[in-house]
Amino acid sequence: MRPNARYARQTAVPEFGDGAQVALASATIAVVGCGALGGLLAETLVRMGVGALRIADADTVALDNLHRQFLFSEADMGVPKVTAGANRLRQLNSNVNVDAQNVRITEENIGAFLAGTDVVLDATDNVATRFLINGWCVRHRVPWVYAGVSGVSGLILPVLPGGPCLRCLYPEPPDEAATAHPNRNGILPPTVSLAVSLQVAQALRILNGTARAGELIRLNVWTATVQSVRLERNADCPCCGEECGGGIPA
Repeated sequence: MRPNARYARQTAVPEFGDGAQVALASATIAVVGCGALGGLLAETLVRMGVGALRIADADTVALDNLHRQFLFSEADMGVPKVTAGANRLRQLNSNVNVDAQNVRITEENIGAFLAGTDVVLDATDNVATRFLINGWCVRHRVPWVYAGVSGVSGLILPVLPGGPCLRCLYPEPPDEAATAHPNRNGILPPTVSLAVSLQVAQALRILNGTARAGELIRLNVWTATVQSVRLERNADCPCCGEECGGGIPA
């Protein structure tokens, strides 16, 4: 097998090419969460040939996960998600360095988990962790991609150094009880698939330098619509605003 034969069908895509493959193979990407979004994010990146992948999750596989969490099977029920996920991922591509950590990301461990990463992908299911990721990434100038899904719709936002951040969209944490959540509002598997496709594409564009700051993507699988709207940076943002130095560490 010649060196790049495994990835020939993706490097043949003009928008991607050999250069993007090299960037991906050299990258360390962190995925926070290993459920519906996180499992499919991890599988896609591993299949595509990411250099190193870090995953964090503290949950175990349950029956009601299986309709949308594509990385797992019935045999994985009761097993920590990162354990079952890492086993599967290593079978898919033994060339990828998979670092799976059975932890919930907190203020105390986020620095150790995200240090040295090139891109961070949000696959969480709560506002507090997303705000924590946003604050750390803005402060350390690490690009990350927010994703939120529920029912048939979702939002994707790449957060790039110097651009608008999640708190430009949500200045204060939304009330968890009022926020759409799969446990309350349900979730269709195609919603997950479309959101992950767009989120991975944003990560690839970050790595090859073509991502656009403030490109807020709204999706709805039921109406077959994907819309991109411009999010401007808020000068008064409590995270990346001018009083915070524009997100630049002191």
